Amino acid sequence: MWRDGKTAPSDLQLKIVLHGTRPPLWRRLVLPSDTSLGTLHDAIQVAFGWHGGHLHLFTDEFGRGYGDTARLTDIDLGFGRGVGDEDATALGDVLAEEGARLRYVYDFGDDWEHGITLEKTLPRPDGAKRTVRCVGGRRADVPAEDIGGVWGLAEVLEFLDTPDGAGDGPYGELVAELRAAGYEPSAFDRDGITARLARLTPDTVSGSAKPSAGDRAGRGGVRRLTAEDVALCTCGQCGVGDPVDAGVDGPAEDMPVLRPVTLAPQEDLVAAVRGVPLFDAALRLAAWCREGRQVTAGRVLRPALAREAVEELRLWKLAGDDSPYADAVARARALKSLRSAKDVSVLDDPWWLAVDGGLITISGGRAWGGTATDFTGEDLPEFWAATMGDLLEEIGETGVLDGWHGELGELTAEIADSLVGLLYDAPDDAWVDVDDLRAKAREVGENGPEFDLFQALFAASFSELGERLALLGAVDYEPGDGGDSAEENLRTLLNSMVGQELGGGSGTSAAASDRSWDDKRGHRMRLTQLGRYGLRAYLMECGVPAPLLGEYAEADAGALLQGLLGYSPEEMRREVEGWLAHRTAADAAVGLLDACAGDGSEAAAKRAVAQLVLADLHDPRARRVLRKAADSDIEGCRQVATATLGAHPGAEAHMDPARAEEAGLWLLVDGLSILAGAQESEELTQGFLENWNTAPEALEQRVDELWRVQHPATPLVLAELGEGLRGVDKRLAKRMRTAANKAHSRR
Repeated sequence: MWRDGKTAPSDLQLKIVLHGTRPPLWRRLVLPSDTSLGTLHDAIQVAFGWHGGHLHLFTDEFGRGYGDTARLTDIDLGFGRGVGDEDATALGDVLAEEGARLRYVYDFGDDWEHGITLEKTLPRPDGAKRTVRCVGGRRADVPAEDIGGVWGLAEVLEFLDTPDGAGDGPYGELVAELRAAGYEPSAFDRDGITARLARLTPDTVSGSAKPSAGDRAGRGGVRRLTAEDVALCTCGQCGVGDPVDAGVDGPAEDMPVLRPVTLAPQEDLVAAVRGVPLFDAALRLAAWCREGRQVTAGRVLRPALAREAVEELRLWKLAGDDSPYADAVARARALKSLRSAKDVSVLDDPWWLAVDGGLITISGGRAWGGTATDFTGEDLPEFWAATMGDLLEEIGETGVLDGWHGELGELTAEIADSLVGLLYDAPDDAWVDVDDLRAKAREVGENGPEFDLFQALFAASFSELGERLALLGAVDYEPGDGGDSAEENLRTLLNSMVGQELGGGSGTSAAASDRSWDDKRGHRMRLTQLGRYGLRAYLMECGVPAPLLGEYAEADAGALLQGLLGYSPEEMRREVEGWLAHRTAADAAVGLLDACAGDGSEAAAKRAVAQLVLADLHDPRARRVLRKAADSDIEGCRQVATATLGAHPGAEAHMDPARAEEAGLWLLVDGLSILAGAQESEELTQGFLENWNTAPEALEQRVDELWRVQHPATPLVLAELGEGLRGVDKRLAKRMRTAANKAHSRR
């Protein structure tokens, strides 16, 4: 809502990730949109445990820098122009829409780089207190500065987890101090951070008006230069609307449109979590530690207690068939010779799950669990989903295969990300099968050594991801045929291609890798109900819209139409049925038609969906609403109502065919305008041809009259169609160009 040239009061929800940390260390903060970047700097310092003794710099998606200008004046930052004053820059002007990103670097020596993403814009009631608060996050504050950045942090945390610590090394004193203070890397103290943030007083900056939709692309889209950018440019080659390299790490492609899903009832999810052997073992360990159990300096159970836990809690059931713990005699022998609890995998995995998840707390040399940390009801699925989210974030940072770094490691992370998308998009109980994916690749002509390498890398990534998710109960995983693992096959292929061992694999001949992939059944996995719940929670946390069927039942018509854009016909039918059940037919028609008003591509997209919904409203009261709207002077509403009545005439809603045809042509241009001017000429042409093929005679007669359509986008649509149709129908393309010239002349 616009008031005196300013937007209504709002708060911005930001996710801030410290890049390079594994597991990921991040915070979710909420700040007023009209506070300054200087306040955001102060909040980041508090939220991550920084002390403010070093320089810092913000960089936006256009490469513009913001900071403390008094301290940065004499420093060459390579911008070619001055750095903006962070205290005079409104947060809402830099992060102007959901999905916008910032880069924040603290300490130009250690280069602690933070990625900032605007997740949500939250309305703030008039008169509400302006505050800075923490609403989420993972892991403890960074324990110290000047330790060599994220690489030094990783070493410190590794030393903390080692009984002997860092000894007399460069981190020895720090590790000793942290251990004495009881520093717990996995502990996230949201209340403590919020209490410290409450001491901040967010300033108020009179920012400029919010950029128009044309100035910035949608979430994840290509950013384009504004007039302000061009005015500041020194190269002389930039123009308004040119694409720009964002300068901030993040996805370059548009945010995916996900199909709506249904989730299992809460009680089923709770039962499913308790049915995951790893989580069941963690819960039983927490109960076992109710009275406190002694731990070593490495924060694991003492050897005698470790032996007791494995036997008493029957943790050996977690072992695979090839594990010494699967056999009673071998288990007794292994436990008798046990020197450290870290050597017992069947104890180590559930132990750290319980410790990192807060089921068990360690203090005073003892591990404490039990009722105080016993997760029940809604808490248990949330705890499980957080664990799955941590795994997916770690995979996104390090890749899915252990020990594979560089480009291959990054590629495995991309493969895992695409597989997660395929899993979520698959129907309930449907398998995602390597064989099917391989067949689709061959259909498009993929072949040769590079494809063989990618196929092997894909199979290895698929296998590892399936095994990790299956351990959490997120998927049902079935490994493929064959004696060698997918990763061994990958190493074999790489060795044969480069003639040397890679990643520590054993040398093999080229002939050994020349196996027929088609002779074996490949791996496959499918998402469980628990996995769908956890994956949706992760996607939502990442800012990806992940709709639920039925979530628009009580929403207004505008939100419904916007939400239905990515739905299949069947999903749309089910969602609309639920929506109509909460209102009368007349109220539904009024709401839908009101949502059809407005200019721009978003309004045009809503009108396209509204026609489909209104076509199924046969109630006489809804028809009377349509008739009234058809006689109104509101653009968009009038055409939708007229076309709907013309396509479905009835006794109470007769419509003159000429008026209905005129409205239909207006809506044709309206629908095509969504793609016009957006460098999507192929989609625009295809959209026209689809309409052309459904009623060629009618359009053939009216092509030369299209220039008369009273739509603001008519000249642009016709001009782009004239170019796009050149290779399809030269005669029709010429007629379109002529019509476009007439439309331009009329204006």
